[in-house]
Amino acid sequence: IRVILRGAAQPGDGAPDVPKNRMEFMDLTEEDRMELRRGEPNDLPFVYRSERRYMEELESDQLAGWYEGLERLLEQWVVGLPRTTIARLNGIRVGHLFWEPAGEKAVLASVNVDPSHRRRRIASLLMERFEEEARRAGCSRAELGFVSHNPARHLYEKLGYRPAGADGRYVLMTKCLQAP
Repeated sequence: IRVILRGAAQPGDGAPDVPKNRMEFMDLTEEDRMELRRGEPNDLPFVYRSERRYMEELESDQLAGWYEGLERLLEQWVVGLPRTTIARLNGIRVGHLFWEPAGEKAVLASVNVDPSHRRRRIASLLMERFEEEARRAGCSRAELGFVSHNPARHLYEKLGYRPAGADGRYVLMTKCLQAP
């Protein structure tokens, strides 16, 4: 298994190296090649399909409003490309994450992994990359929110996120970003 981090931390920039033993926990074969890279304009159709699938699966009652706000979302995705990470497995896009800075906090806007590739540590790798980037950007806290019935809650808890309240049907969580 090879994990390639393109557009990520560079040697000597203070970001942690990827431990070699990390791959032992991945449900991937020795031949698999995982790549995390910066988002590019040609990734936007993939982001759109991933976000639409999420809405259809977990927030279908909000789908009409999502479509009405699509132009605003597209603008958010374009502006957010510098803070978007694309996960590719064997050359195929399988997940994405993007975040937004808000003062000293980093707000996770979206993390999404294709259903056929879930439970293979892809989301964990994306989240680790998010936290590294947020730290380098000077953020001391990460925040996220998700619809209360989203099973990703277990992942967030495992990664050290703690409940921080609710906003209607959304659970809010936060994590202190310690220096590496």
